[in-house]
Amino acid sequence: MMRLALILLVACACPSKKPVQSAPGSAAPPIATATTCDGIRPRVEQLYRAEAEAKEPKCVDEAVADNTQMVMNDCAKDPAKTVPCLAKAATVSELEKDCLIPLDDEGTEAK
Repeated sequence: MMRLALILLVACACPSKKPVQSAPGSAAPPIATATTCDGIRPRVEQLYRAEAEAKEPKCVDEAVADNTQMVMNDCAKDPAKTVPCLAKAATVSELEKDCLIPLDDEGTEAK
């Protein structure tokens, strides 16, 4: 029983994939030149990674992947409007409030 607990502990503590990190001293890609959803993706990932490291340190990679995909899905629906908004968002809460399709109380897109 103790062995199983130890194996589970190690499995949960070890990330399944190595986080992508930029080289020391390098800046995030310029956001002023982003014109597509794929071009703004690094900025979105950066914002969600900072939030996840503070709020969900055990699930950073999963939180970043899930939240980034949610934003990319919304971005694909109206890139001309969404990309500039994402480029100027300074925080996750600003990004979600100003740039994403609002959800109703049931978690579906509000009309």
